[in-house]
Amino acid sequence: AIITLHNEKIVQNTVIKMERELIKKEQDMAKQYWDMVSLLTTLLNHNHLVEAGYQDDISFYTKQVYLQLQNKYPEYGITDEEIASVAHLVPIHDIGKIKVPLEILNKNGKLTDEEMNVVKQHPLVGAAMTQRFPEGVTTEKLNQYSYEICRHHHERYDGSGYPDGLKGNAIPMCAQVVGIVDAYDALINDRPYKRKYEPEEAIQMISNGECGAFSNQLMQCFQEAAKQQKWLKRKKLK
Repeated sequence: AIITLHNEKIVQNTVIKMERELIKKEQDMAKQYWDMVSLLTTLLNHNHLVEAGYQDDISFYTKQVYLQLQNKYPEYGITDEEIASVAHLVPIHDIGKIKVPLEILNKNGKLTDEEMNVVKQHPLVGAAMTQRFPEGVTTEKLNQYSYEICRHHHERYDGSGYPDGLKGNAIPMCAQVVGIVDAYDALINDRPYKRKYEPEEAIQMISNGECGAFSNQLMQCFQEAAKQQKWLKRKKLK
């Protein structure tokens, strides 16, 4: 009986030790994941592919639209964890643009068909980059979100987007939200090929379908988010 009890204690201690090691390993993996995301965001800033304050702005807009969706459409099953994760990941949605020549990205005027085809490769490049992120239990969902955001944020609800021409709810919700927020952010900021628009103009342009088709539900939530005091207050800081 004493030997049996002793062996059981050894086994129990071994199991506890293994569990602690697994938890630490997953925690380390999650830290590595977010360190990589931070590094990619820094890389975008360093290469002047995004403006100062871009990370905070686009994360904010993403969160506000997501909160509206969560509140108005509980059937979508949007969790707080999803909102927080996507809001933190959205700054890297255009990471694939680091492979696009700067002379194309900074070109004044309309791109040629050949140049546009080069630009349209950036979702595929970005998605491929996310497949090198750390893989584990704690990063499984994060890997899914980062891949879907990078690959599908230019898809449109009517199937007119790229690179895969996805249609309707075949487009992951995270990519739908990032798509509309990305369109808004691009409109309210200066680009080499266009002036910046006032937020009211940008909202109207998106509502008119000038940035592609979005679902009625997403459009409604985007418009509602843009009326909120937090959004209006942030607008004044632009």
